[in-house]
Amino acid sequence: MPLSIAGYARISVDEELGQDNTSIENQKAIITEFVSQQFPDATLTFFEDRDRSGYTFAQREGYQALRAALRAGRFSVLVVKDFSRFSRRNSLGLYELETLRDEGIRIISIGDHVDYPTRDDWLNIQFRFLMNEMPVTDTSKKVRAVVKNRQQKGEWICAAPYGYYLDPLRKNTVCIDEEGARVVRLIYQLYNEGWGYRRIAAYLTEKGYPTGLQLAAKQLRARGADASKVERRASPVWNAGSVAKIIGNDFYTGTLRQGVWQRPGINKTDRRTDPASHHVFPGHHEAILDEQTFRTACEQMRQRARVPYRGERKYPHPYSGLLFCADCGSPMFGISYAHRPPAYLCGAYHRRGLKACTSHHIRERTLDESIRTYITAVRDSMADALGRLDAERAQARAGTLSGRLRKLASEEEQLHRALEASTRERIRQLLAHPEQEATIQQTFDRLERQYHTELAGLAQQKALLEGQAKQQASLTHNLQGVLRTFAHLLQKERFDRQDLRLMVERIEVAADGALVIHLKSDITGLLSLLEQAAGSNPPSPGIS
Repeated sequence: MPLSIAGYARISVDEELGQDNTSIENQKAIITEFVSQQFPDATLTFFEDRDRSGYTFAQREGYQALRAALRAGRFSVLVVKDFSRFSRRNSLGLYELETLRDEGIRIISIGDHVDYPTRDDWLNIQFRFLMNEMPVTDTSKKVRAVVKNRQQKGEWICAAPYGYYLDPLRKNTVCIDEEGARVVRLIYQLYNEGWGYRRIAAYLTEKGYPTGLQLAAKQLRARGADASKVERRASPVWNAGSVAKIIGNDFYTGTLRQGVWQRPGINKTDRRTDPASHHVFPGHHEAILDEQTFRTACEQMRQRARVPYRGERKYPHPYSGLLFCADCGSPMFGISYAHRPPAYLCGAYHRRGLKACTSHHIRERTLDESIRTYITAVRDSMADALGRLDAERAQARAGTLSGRLRKLASEEEQLHRALEASTRERIRQLLAHPEQEATIQQTFDRLERQYHTELAGLAQQKALLEGQAKQQASLTHNLQGVLRTFAHLLQKERFDRQDLRLMVERIEVAADGALVIHLKSDITGLLSLLEQAAGSNPPSPGIS
């Protein structure tokens, strides 16, 4: 019975672009010639994977088919051009090789002169796999380092969201697409009026507003490019997910936010990162939305996430959900009569009368006036403290932080070079003294653990300094945004539900009509930071 041999060939995109000697056809020709010379009577069947990384086996359809055939006993010999075609991951490749050996498969790597387990050359095989993995991990580290560096400088933009496009002539320049910008403003307007994602999506579809791919096709045609492929995939139907991606994206306020997603390793799934680690660049590009509209939408999102949302009520009481009785803690109940101004009562009193509590009656107009007075006092105090901040001293602190960050980056680079040198020296020593493999491995493992410990310490210091730098850079910007919000609200004659939820967390009403007003935690946090920075004493955010 003739011997059945399986040949395996693999190529990834970057290799195929620049190296003809690793092409699928070239690998097959080398394997075919080898089998015809060494096993002239054998049958040869090929399995291949195009555009697939060698770092994992799971994503390679050709190898998975080969693996099933080997397990089924269809082949007893596997031939590859070299082990870099088999695997570029040291640990997984060696484990898979041992598994095949235990299942009775003979593995031949032509370029590495390995016939395993016919000739037990395990040290040579380990060395080959280690060398094959180094280009992958080294390239991955370099690419991630370049991306991270560009993110920190505000230069990395993968794609522009709906309503924007990347200028084809000016690198990293973001431009507004006016047609898309009008849709974005409409989406925020409807959302702030109480509409939900699905209702907005249905309305946009009904009115024929362009979806993301439709807009991309128009942009390509405007530049004279071929838009046929995009047009074939473009659907005119909006969905709730597309609307949700637009709501809450601060890119529309002119802010570039980098590092929101991170991939923990090669061929891993992207994960969201801690917002504190993001690289944020306010004023990076032209804004589609003003801060007030965006903040209102974000507050709407937080409120709707807390309680089941069923749309806007027909007769809303704007203070509902914010007012509480200072004595019994019950939520206040909104009341409306035809010839009386709207007001609120203690909920316990409304249900059970004087047996539960007193009325704590307060009119909506009185609440508006009290809120206006309190916000005016907070705004004036905040503006005064902000004006007394020493800008030169702040710049000096920022300069010191920048210098310390540069020093840490230099130390980190030196440690990475030392780590790479250690890996090269480990390989050199193993080749020169194979009989001392255990001692050599222990020595270099200990040395590299020390390097990794030092790198982890530097990373912690760097994260701390970057956090301080971001806090200093964003404090003034955030405070100015709050002041603009206050100025906008104080121009209004009456506050609506969105206004109140944007700035107020809770209001407690005493029996005599006195109020205790609690502002949003982000506003009180900014007041605290401002007090520390300027030595000011703004009004307490809990007392009116």
